[in-house]
Amino acid sequence: MITVMTGTMTMSLSSTIVNVALPDIMATFSVSHTMGQWLVTAFLASMAIGMLLNVWMVDRFGPRTTYMGALVVFVVAAIAGGLAMNFGMLVVVRVLQGLIAGMVQPLAMLMLYAVFPVNQRGQAMGLYAMGVVLGPTVGPVVGGVLVDWWSWRAVFLVVLPFCIAAFWLGSTFLSRPSSAPPVHRRLDGVGLLLLTGWMVALLWGLSEGPHLGWGSLPVTLGLLAAAALFAGFTLHQLRSRSPLLALRIFRHTGFTPAFLVAMLTGAGLFGSVYLLPMLVQTAMGESASAAGMLLMPAGLAMAFSFPIIGRLTDRVLPKLLVAVGLVLFALSSIVLSEARADMSLVLIAMMAALGRVGLAMTMPPVVIGAVSIVPQNMINQATGLISFARQFGGSLGVSLSAILLQENTLWTASLGVPEAFPGYQDAFALMALLYLIGLYPMARMQSPPAEDRKRPQPA
Repeated sequence: MITVMTGTMTMSLSSTIVNVALPDIMATFSVSHTMGQWLVTAFLASMAIGMLLNVWMVDRFGPRTTYMGALVVFVVAAIAGGLAMNFGMLVVVRVLQGLIAGMVQPLAMLMLYAVFPVNQRGQAMGLYAMGVVLGPTVGPVVGGVLVDWWSWRAVFLVVLPFCIAAFWLGSTFLSRPSSAPPVHRRLDGVGLLLLTGWMVALLWGLSEGPHLGWGSLPVTLGLLAAAALFAGFTLHQLRSRSPLLALRIFRHTGFTPAFLVAMLTGAGLFGSVYLLPMLVQTAMGESASAAGMLLMPAGLAMAFSFPIIGRLTDRVLPKLLVAVGLVLFALSSIVLSEARADMSLVLIAMMAALGRVGLAMTMPPVVIGAVSIVPQNMINQATGLISFARQFGGSLGVSLSAILLQENTLWTASLGVPEAFPGYQDAFALMALLYLIGLYPMARMQSPPAEDRKRPQPA
C-alpha cells in the first residue's frame, strides 16, 4: 500500500504543483496565457492517452516492470524540467509526465487488486483514494512556498526524493502477481496516432486563435485537421477489433449524457485549479504561497466529501446528487465571476471549497450511472471512457479559460487600459453557464434500479 501510494502521490502532486508557478514561468520565458496553459493542457491530454496505454503496457511488460520503468522516465522528465532553458522543453516535460501519470494511476489499482484479498479491497481502495486526492491538495501549497523561497524550477525538482523512495519501495516489495498471466494484446497504433493528432490539432488551433486570428489560414487549417482526424479516429475505432476506446458503448441509452457530465466535471475541476492561482497572483498581486494556501481548503473539502457522497450514492438517485453538484459549482462560479481587487481571499477560498464539494457530488454518481446501463463485460470500457472524458474535459476547460484571459488582455491593450479582472470574470461566468447547461444531459442520465444501488459498485 505504501509503495503504490508513494508513486501515485508523486504523480498526482505533479498534476497541480506547476499551476502556482505559471505566472513566474510565463514571465521568465515571456509567453502569453494561451502559451502558458500548454503546461497544464499538455499534462492532462497526455495523461488521458497514458490511461489508454496502460493496459497494453501491463500486458506487454508486466505491472512491476511497467511501474519501475515509469518512475525512471518520470525522474528524467523532472530533472529536465528543473534545468529547462526554454518553454518548449517544459512542454515536452509535461507531456512525458502526463503520460506516466496516466499509466501509473490505474496500474496502482491493478496491483492493489492483485495483492489484497477480496474482503480487504474496499479498505485498500479507500486508503488509495486518500493518496490520489492528497497529492493535488498539497501540491499548490508546496509549490507556492517553493516558488516564493527559491524558483519555479523547484516545482519540478521537488518530486525527485519521492520518486527515488517509490523506486526503492517498488524494487523491494513489488512482485509479478501470479494471478495475472501475460496477455499479448495488440496495440492500436493507428488509433493512438489519430487520437494524439486530433487532440494536438484541436488544442493548438484553440491556443493560436487569439494570436493569429480565428479566421486566419493556419488556425482554420488546424481546426479542420482536428475535425478530420476526429472523424478518422471514430471510424477506425468502430472497425477495430482491439480499439483504444470502445465507442460502441455509446449505443447504450444514457451513456452519452454521463460522458458529457464527466467532461464538465473535468473542465470545472482543472479549469478552476488553473484560474484561481492566476487570479490571486496576477490580478490581486498576492504571492504564490497565498495562492497555494487558497486551494488547500478546497482540496480538503473535496477529499472529505467523497466518503459521504459514496454512501449517499447507494441510497438516493445518482441524478439527484449530480443535479445538486452542478448547481453548487455554478453558484460558486457565479460568485467568483464578480472577482475584484477588494474581494476577500477568505470568500474566494470558501467558493472554491463549495465548488469542489459540488464536483465531488458528480463524480461517483456519474461513474455508477454509466456502468449501471452497460453489460457486465463492458464495465471496464465504461469506466475507462468516463476517465478519458474527465481528463479531456479538463484540457478543454483550461484551454477555454486561457483563451478568455488572452482575448481580454489583447482587447484591453488595444484600448490602452490596464487589464486585471475582466478575463477571469468571463472565464468563471462561462463555467457557471456550462454547468447550468449540464443540467440537460444530467436529466437524460439513466438511474440504476433500486436493488442495484444496494450492491457494491465498482470505483
